[in-house]
Amino acid sequence: MQTYRSGKSVLAQWGLVACLTLISMLAQIDKNILVLMVGPIKHDFGVSDVQISFLIGAAFAVANIVMGLPAGWLADRCNRRVVISGAVLLWSLAVISNAAASIFLVLIIARVVVGGAEALISPASYSLIRDGVDEGRRARALSVYTMALMLGTGLSLVLGGPLIGAIEAAGVHSVPLIGAVSPWQATLFVIGLVGIPLAFIVFLPKDPGRPRETGDDQKHSLTDIVRYLSNNRAIFLPLLVFTVALSMVTSGLGSWMPAMAARTFHMSMREFGLIQGGLMLVMGPLGLWFAGQAMDKKGKSRLSDVAFVGVIVSVVVTVLTVSLCLARTVTTFWVVDGMVVLFSWTFMAVTSTLVARVVSSSRVGLIMALILVLNGLIGQGLSPTLIALAGEYLYADLANALPAGMATVFAGSGIVAIVAALTLHRRFLKRQTSEGNLPAPVFSGEH
Repeated sequence: MQTYRSGKSVLAQWGLVACLTLISMLAQIDKNILVLMVGPIKHDFGVSDVQISFLIGAAFAVANIVMGLPAGWLADRCNRRVVISGAVLLWSLAVISNAAASIFLVLIIARVVVGGAEALISPASYSLIRDGVDEGRRARALSVYTMALMLGTGLSLVLGGPLIGAIEAAGVHSVPLIGAVSPWQATLFVIGLVGIPLAFIVFLPKDPGRPRETGDDQKHSLTDIVRYLSNNRAIFLPLLVFTVALSMVTSGLGSWMPAMAARTFHMSMREFGLIQGGLMLVMGPLGLWFAGQAMDKKGKSRLSDVAFVGVIVSVVVTVLTVSLCLARTVTTFWVVDGMVVLFSWTFMAVTSTLVARVVSSSRVGLIMALILVLNGLIGQGLSPTLIALAGEYLYADLANALPAGMATVFAGSGIVAIVAALTLHRRFLKRQTSEGNLPAPVFSGEH
């Protein structure tokens, strides 16, 4: 049984969300900015494309996934603001260390540290929002937090190149305590330096504390969490399938869309980055805000309405992403892409809202960490490879083999997501019929 604290002002609740969103935006910028520096890094260190791919891909992703579950454990048991602040400091120092790198191995180590440290942020942030924001506005709060994915990535695309160019044009060839550096190293030094003061903004809002919990709702081990998910698999199995399937779509799109645009429309990466970044900064937040509004309006007492938003998102994302791959003119491509960006990450707002409403505070960190780990392993890890295999072996004779492979994977993953969302919606309706129109239950460890 849980007892919730009261007296949290609306301003304090949104202040907490704003701080966590800003920190997550910084994480996305630090994560994505390195891909704009591939050319100068290759030149300075004389490395191959394979070594570069390990730096920007596996070095970050593996560390991020390995630290995922420990991050959830820390979020459920430790001071969440201290966890977040320590993580920001750690990855900021790791980004700064790139400026002192004289061998490629130092870049790899720094990237591993950044990936591991950034894994600590999301579980603790989801847990804080769950406890610090009233249920009536929690879906909007989680949607705003999810906007950080779009805003951070968009800013790195739009501002990354000009920032590197400005530092190069200014003739910056050295930094304090380190000495001579390349322009790309000076850029990373500046970005890492910005993160140090931002590590402490999480202490500006008051700690919302945790609900007082007794009995089955106390702290849990990973084994307890797995048993809990198994006991409530009628809800959590379709929820996990829904999330991972749509993660395959968004991750596959992010991995191969620049190459598809270049091959199909002969688009430069600068042109693509500026337009795509602009869409992510505008359309992405709009879509997430509307989704949050819909869930807060419809989902105050009925979980089935929140799940129905998931059904709509699954259908729309599937149709739009397949249509994007089939676009044959630049105008059609960008119009459809704008709609894709509007809806593409709303599935995470749906998932986090449902978890926040049905899971006790002591479990939120680990369960969200598990979802993020599965998204990383299957969505980010499997989807790009499946697309490449589909293009190479199913459509090898076609000039548009890559977009055809993308459309095939997106259609298959989208159908799986639609079926999972419909199943989830139906099961919540069934619970409502049997239990009446009561407030959302916090599921116990027993089924």
